[in-house]
Amino acid sequence: MDNNELNLGMFKAYDIRTKMEKLDGPLLERLVYSIGRYMLEDLRCGSVVVCRDARIGAPAVLDRIVDIFPSIGLDVLVNPLQVSTCQFYYSCMRHPSSAGIMVTASHNPKEYVGFKLMAMHNVPLASGYGPSGGIDAIKRYYLEDHRPCVAASRGRVSIISYMEDFIRYSMSLAGVGKDSLKGLKVMGEFLCGSAGAEVSAAFGLAGASFQARNLIPNGLFPAGDPNPIIESSIAPARLAMKSGDFDLGFCFDGDGDRMDLMDGTGNQIVPGFNIAVLIPYILDIFRPAFKSSFRPKFYADVKAIPTALAEIAGAGIDVHMIRNGHSFIKAKLMENFSSCYLASEEESAHYYMNFPVDPDDWGKGAVASENTLFFSLLTARAWMENPGKYEHMRAMQRSFYRVKEWPLYFDNSFGRMQEIMDEVEALMAAKGAAVVKRMDDGSDLDAVLMRFNLPESITPETRLDGTWCQVAERISRSEDAMTRWEVVSSDESMCRAMNDEIRKITDRYVASGCAHYGE
Repeated sequence: MDNNELNLGMFKAYDIRTKMEKLDGPLLERLVYSIGRYMLEDLRCGSVVVCRDARIGAPAVLDRIVDIFPSIGLDVLVNPLQVSTCQFYYSCMRHPSSAGIMVTASHNPKEYVGFKLMAMHNVPLASGYGPSGGIDAIKRYYLEDHRPCVAASRGRVSIISYMEDFIRYSMSLAGVGKDSLKGLKVMGEFLCGSAGAEVSAAFGLAGASFQARNLIPNGLFPAGDPNPIIESSIAPARLAMKSGDFDLGFCFDGDGDRMDLMDGTGNQIVPGFNIAVLIPYILDIFRPAFKSSFRPKFYADVKAIPTALAEIAGAGIDVHMIRNGHSFIKAKLMENFSSCYLASEEESAHYYMNFPVDPDDWGKGAVASENTLFFSLLTARAWMENPGKYEHMRAMQRSFYRVKEWPLYFDNSFGRMQEIMDEVEALMAAKGAAVVKRMDDGSDLDAVLMRFNLPESITPETRLDGTWCQVAERISRSEDAMTRWEVVSSDESMCRAMNDEIRKITDRYVASGCAHYGE
C-alpha cells in the first residue's frame, strides 16, 4: 500500500482522527495492533482503560480493541457504554498503573472516529510527546505492520463504570453540595453527545432547575455537528435561552470536554472572562497544596482577549501564554505543577487544571486533566455567589470588537501554509506590531501573536484604556491543511481594517487555486 492508501493523515499532533471510511477493517486492525504494540513495548504497561463516546463508529472500534488487546496479553478495563472524555480521564485517574484509550473524534461530524491516548498516571500521549515519541512511534509501528505475538496467557476483560464516583468527586471539588444550587435556573445543550447524563444528574443533586436539550446520546448527531462554536448547531439553544427563563446555560461538544457558557439572553461569555471569575475559587482549592510557597501561575490561550488576561491577572495569578493543543497544555501543567502552574483555558471552550487525586489529601498527587463537569458546577456556584462579577464581565465583552477565528484550507500544502503566515506576519510587523512567537520559557508558541499597543506580558498593572489590537494566526494541528486567523481590538474600524488586510492576502491564495475558504 502507498501512503494515501494507509491513511497516514489520521496521525495528528495530539491524537489520531479520521473519517470512518478511511479506516476500514484491515486498517483498523493494523492500527489497533500498532497501539497495542506501543503499550507493551514502550509503555511497558499490562492494562489499558478503554472508553468511547456516542459517535456511530465508536462501538465497532471498541469491539476490535476488546478483542485484539487481550490476545497480545493486555488486560482491558472497559466501559462499554458511551461516556464523556472527562469521565474517561477520571477513570484513568482511578487506575494510575494503566494506560488509556478514549475512542472519540471530539467535535467532528458523525463520519469521523479517532483515539485520544494516555500513558500511565494520566500522562497524555501526542506526536513527539511520550516514550519513543508517543504517537510518532505508533505511526512507525503502523507502517511496519509487525504485530505482537499471541500471548501465552490471554489478558482479562473487566467492566468498569465510574459515573457516580465522578459526580461525587466533581461536586466535592467544586464546593457544590446537595441542594446548594437550589433556585438556579440552568439549561444544558448536549448536541446528542455523551456528557448529558453526568451533567444532568449532578445539577439535579445540587438542586438546580435544570433543563437539558438533546440529552439522549445519538452518534448520528441529528441536532447538528457536535461543536459548540458552530452557530447552526447551537442557534436553537440560544433562542430557547432568550425565550425562556434561565440564569445561565452551557453548550457541550460531542465528547463533553468543551463547555461554552451562555448568559440568560443566550449570548456567549468568553472562556477567558469566565475563568477570570473562577480564579479566586481555584486559588482556594490549591492553597493547602502549597501553603506558604504559593505564587500561582496560569497558562492562557494565544487567542485570549487582552482585557480578559488583565482580569485574570487582576484576580491574583501570574498569566503566561501557551501554545494550543490539549495534550501539550496538560503535559506542561503536569511538568510545572511544583512551580505553582495551576490551570489553563483555550478560547475553544476547553478548561484544564491540575486535579488532585484526592481532594482531601494533596499528598496523593495531582494530574493535569479536563473536567467540564467540575468547571460547570464551579461556574454555577460562582454565578449564584457573585452575579455582579458576571455583569462586569459582560460589560467588559462590550468594550472590544472581534472577528472570530476563521479558517483557510489548503490542498495538503504545508509549504504554502507557512508562506502565507509569514506574509501576514511581515505585513503586521511593518505596520508596527510587536511579534510574539515564543512562550515565556523560550519554547515555540506554535502560533504568531501580533500586538499593537500591547505589552508581551499582561499584568495587573497593564493599562488597556488606549487603542489596541491583537492578531493571532496559527496552523491547525487537529485539522487537515488549515490555517486560522483572529483579530480583536478596542477600536471597531481598526479590527475590521486589520482583518481586511489579512483577507487581501488570503484572497490571492484562493484566486491562485491552492486554497479555499470552505463553506
